[in-house]
Amino acid sequence: MLNSELLKFGAVNLDNVTVIHLDGDFDSVLTLLQGQVTSDCTQITNQFGQISSLCDEKGFVLCNFEIIFDKNRWLIIIEKSSKGIFLDEISKFLPFYKVSAVLLDLKVTGVTRNKDENILSDEHIIFQSDEALLSLIIANDKKIKNVLELIDWAFNRKLLGDHQINFNEKGKYRPHELGQHITRVSFKKGCFKGQEIIARMEYLGKLKKETRLIVYSKKEEVSEFTIIGKTYQDKDKFFSSCLGNINSFI
Repeated sequence: MLNSELLKFGAVNLDNVTVIHLDGDFDSVLTLLQGQVTSDCTQITNQFGQISSLCDEKGFVLCNFEIIFDKNRWLIIIEKSSKGIFLDEISKFLPFYKVSAVLLDLKVTGVTRNKDENILSDEHIIFQSDEALLSLIIANDKKIKNVLELIDWAFNRKLLGDHQINFNEKGKYRPHELGQHITRVSFKKGCFKGQEIIARMEYLGKLKKETRLIVYSKKEEVSEFTIIGKTYQDKDKFFSSCLGNINSFI
């Protein structure tokens, strides 16, 4: 259940992320990404980025990240702990597309806005819901009011249903178990790594487990679930992305 009244609006310096520039011809990078990531990169524009994932051949999620197109650059915004996973996977294909992966030392700002609020010209929307929108700004020195803490940004994402994995959860879960088949996977774009199994689950499988946000006071209340990613605390309440049998949530 979404506790939208707990969302915190404002901006935060995302000093926990790394920026990877996929340097090459526009179409070459686009073709490379389309064959690897779960989202449809043809929908990316200067102001609309995407949350996305890399999966292995069996459809298990390896890492989560954002993709934006900023100042004629394809950029991957990923947590520092997971950058090695992304680079190891994508580097296998770079020579075939004449693309290189370059680490950039850039400041990244994350912004949580009211859905009806105007955005800046250099802002990239990565997630929208009925309650809010999330966006990224690269190397912007403009003063933005209502500065948040890093935990607020992560907390907002969980509240909005973006359940992400940690580095140590690499290759353990498929998108459908995490709800990422709704937020991070395109079933219209064609083939990508793991697509055949993920599509089979979408159209032929019966979902037995899923991840939902649970708000609780004592750990015993979530003992039957697997905790995905990090748990966040607000006053005397804990907020966790919990994976369990669908019937367990009834």
